[in-house]
Amino acid sequence: MQTSSFIFFGLLAIPLIAFLFWVIKKDKKKNYLGLALLLVGAIIAAYTIVRLDSSFVKEKIPTAPKASSFR
Repeated sequence: MQTSSFIFFGLLAIPLIAFLFWVIKKDKKKNYLGLALLLVGAIIAAYTIVRLDSSFVKEKIPTAPKASSFR
């Protein structure tokens, strides 16, 4: 992944982690099934983002043709 992807992913991951901790503290019944499903969903989403980003980076970008030298 490129640096911009890490920055974008970090800007999304940090608030998500903070929100998850807030939800865990607020949960009085300690329903771990919902928390587990939320965590699995977040992991699947992160894996998908990384895989899709790497496939776009691997695509060859066409380069500009060389300038001809007239002498």
